[in-house]
Amino acid sequence: MKVALINPPTSHEQIYGDWDLSSLDTYTPPLGLLHIAGFLKQNKHQPFILDLAAVGWSLDKGVRHVLAQEPDAVGLSAMTINSLNANTIARELKKRGLTAPVILGGAHVTAVPVDTLRVLESIDYAVLGEGEVTFLELLQRLDAGQPIDDVKGIAWRDQTGSVVINATRPPIQDLDMLPFPAWELLPGFPGSYPSSLLESKRLPAAGIMTSRGCPYHCTFCDHRVFGSRLRHFSAEYTLSMIRHLVQAYGIRDLMVLDDNFLINKKKLFEVCDGLIGEKLDLTWYCIAHVQSISPDRMTKIKKAGCWFIEVGIESGNDEILKQIKKNTNKAEIRRAVRMIKEAGLRVKGNFIFGFPGETPETLEETIDFALELNLDYFQQSYLTVWPGCEMADRAPAEAKNTEDSWGKLAHQRITFVPEGLTKEELLQASRAAFRRFYLRPRTIINLLPTFTSTRGIRFALTALVVFLKTIFRRK
Repeated sequence: MKVALINPPTSHEQIYGDWDLSSLDTYTPPLGLLHIAGFLKQNKHQPFILDLAAVGWSLDKGVRHVLAQEPDAVGLSAMTINSLNANTIARELKKRGLTAPVILGGAHVTAVPVDTLRVLESIDYAVLGEGEVTFLELLQRLDAGQPIDDVKGIAWRDQTGSVVINATRPPIQDLDMLPFPAWELLPGFPGSYPSSLLESKRLPAAGIMTSRGCPYHCTFCDHRVFGSRLRHFSAEYTLSMIRHLVQAYGIRDLMVLDDNFLINKKKLFEVCDGLIGEKLDLTWYCIAHVQSISPDRMTKIKKAGCWFIEVGIESGNDEILKQIKKNTNKAEIRRAVRMIKEAGLRVKGNFIFGFPGETPETLEETIDFALELNLDYFQQSYLTVWPGCEMADRAPAEAKNTEDSWGKLAHQRITFVPEGLTKEELLQASRAAFRRFYLRPRTIINLLPTFTSTRGIRFALTALVVFLKTIFRRK
């Protein structure tokens, strides 16, 4: 079968709201679709990918491109923010003559399948959770005209229009069974996917995932796609994938996008020893939970080329950290940041403003904590109550998100204001935090070496304009 795989676009206004950060846009290839495309190719199908989030095409051009390929099926992957855009694409395809089935996957429909299929009338079927095996089996059943009522991991409408949710498909246990992501289907990869100077030290750069699932239970996260059990691609698979990127695409820098790359110490050390032994000359960055930071891990990853770690700190108030089930506290965060810095690595702390129970005092405590830590970069967003997360199940009525708000749910927008605060107070705290962190002489001096290259100078000028807009924004 010829299968169109589409990543719907998301507008700057949807993402940023009153933050004008569009000039700093970076794009990571849609790894979920790339894994599905690779699996389809392995099973003798003919996928092609249209990443509308990256190519900048109009809806009309994208629809005409897909129809010209005459696909036998169309797959869309969408987050909450662009789920309505996915429906618009499906509707336009059908209006212009598409008769092939349209299948939606991704985090949003997995979290709220009934609501999604009720609202997105142009979607025919939904794949829930991991997509590779489920999507392939659904395609095979549809192509053969066979019943789908026993295909695990899908949602669909019966003859009465009621949404049916089939039995859950267990997660893939042996991730090494999957082929590499089909990067070859992305025109211009990797150059067509700009990466941030704060996440990639050299070019060309690429992002990879080496595990699925998360063992932590933060109340603001939804784990329904990959589950709460951490599963790893093996060290051998990971190293082979990295070699492929180096040899086929000349990659010099990696963004390891796993939430928990550092947890499995045995695998981590095997991958690092491979990078060191093979002299692949790669620099890379990763994301880490505070509890996975240790001196021996930091020494090893530094030797293997890691230069930068991103840590989800979220709050500087221990009671809020407890309530959101972050499974850490301020003392542990201090120790973790100290270990990262002692190893000679850079570190970015990510913070969220506006948790339930937040007050002007806790916001000030969080800002003071960020200034106390020896962070190289500070990043702040606002709480978003995502469909499917624990917080959505127990949030007050004003935080319940409906289809009217799906297209506005983004970390950079204020979409939830906790009792006792105002939107203006959240905005003022955000402005103050960025101003107080980045206008310190210590921070400025620390960042200067980052901006010495031609790429760095260009980024610095753009970042300066964005920073000024950020701290002086008034909406």
